[in-house]
Amino acid sequence: MKDNSATYQRLFFFIFWVGATFGFISDEVITGLASMRTPVFLMLDALWVLLACCTVRNKWHIACMACFIAVSCATTCLSNGMPLTFWANGVRDILGIFLAYPILCYFMQEPARRERFENSLDRHLMCFLGVQAFCVTYQCLLYGAGDHCGGSFGNWYSGIVSMCIYCASFYLMHRSIDQSHFFASLRSNWLPVVLLFPTFLNETKVSFVLIVLYFVLLMPLDRRYLVRAMWILPVGLLLGWMAIAVYTSTVKDFDDIFSMEFVTDYIMIDDIEDAEGGAMWDLEEGNKADVPRLTKIMYLPLLHNEEPGHELTGWGVGQFKGGSMFGVSEFAERYDWLLMGSIPYMFHVHIQLGQVGLVMCVLWLLALFVVKPAWSSGRNFNMQLFALVCILIIMIYNDSLRDLWMCSFIFLLMAASWHNENNEVEAGETELPLSQEQQQ
Repeated sequence: MKDNSATYQRLFFFIFWVGATFGFISDEVITGLASMRTPVFLMLDALWVLLACCTVRNKWHIACMACFIAVSCATTCLSNGMPLTFWANGVRDILGIFLAYPILCYFMQEPARRERFENSLDRHLMCFLGVQAFCVTYQCLLYGAGDHCGGSFGNWYSGIVSMCIYCASFYLMHRSIDQSHFFASLRSNWLPVVLLFPTFLNETKVSFVLIVLYFVLLMPLDRRYLVRAMWILPVGLLLGWMAIAVYTSTVKDFDDIFSMEFVTDYIMIDDIEDAEGGAMWDLEEGNKADVPRLTKIMYLPLLHNEEPGHELTGWGVGQFKGGSMFGVSEFAERYDWLLMGSIPYMFHVHIQLGQVGLVMCVLWLLALFVVKPAWSSGRNFNMQLFALVCILIIMIYNDSLRDLWMCSFIFLLMAASWHNENNEVEAGETELPLSQEQQQ
């Protein structure tokens, strides 16, 4: 049977680069392309599905995707009476979380295919980090530090680009560092660490967490961990202090962002009962109010009291689409103030697929960490822990798992964390010398 993996690999990187750069090009370089954003991303989603159809071979992955398609279609079209076109548009929001891992596993499962993919991926990710350094710096000089600094993804993608930068750099460092000569190797592979600096130039507060996590998990989890930590953690804390210094000098004062009042206002408001009234008042006054993240989650019981019958199945996929091509639902029109702004991913899933969708997503994500692929002989715990923390942050921080590129970076760590039995001995481990009898 002909091996088309090289063709699929080229398609993967084509989808990646078009999706990862079209935003900046249409925002800053050729502004006339802004009107093409929806058609371009529709094309990329279609190519993503085509790539999945060509590469996914695992029966368990196929069964999970079939279950997801059936549940999302049933809850949208049968339970909520939405047309198939509305479902087809809305299902794009969940393509990444269910398709990225199976696609990446295809490239990782066979040694020759994996070696070719990883060698190419190393070059692409270094280019990606360099592109972000240029784009974020340009946006920061043009607009100032803030949400406009979304790198090559375009304006308003600051959170996504920051997490993608950390994932890409973390992956490259684990590929490059020889854990048996950790500090010497760290000094010779300094560039991915330096290219973290764009995350200091936007207002993504999660970077304060990720930069510490980055250095904590960069070291192998073995008996010498504490000794290494005494040397490497000061570097992480220094870079964290630099990030805070840059942020407080360009966005907010130090006393403001570390005050209890700021934290409370950022993630929650005091009176949950007044969430709707406050948001509606802002809309009537022409202000696009952003109900804080945790308030949206806490508002769900009140929402279900007003709109009974949707606890299990939600209101169907597509509620968070803007309606530029397929229109919006009656629910999305009525509660547009609640569906805009910063949205925790668990809120995003619950609104569209209800408790059934939440359980389905949790079981899928849990399985990725528990079920070892048949071709794997072990796991890289550091990569998996980094991916796990990123997923947990997103669950309560934003809805970036609806983004194909964010999913690609996180699930790359998951797929790459599984070792192939034919690969070299895991970094940091040493092969035992053969006895004379074995050598013979």
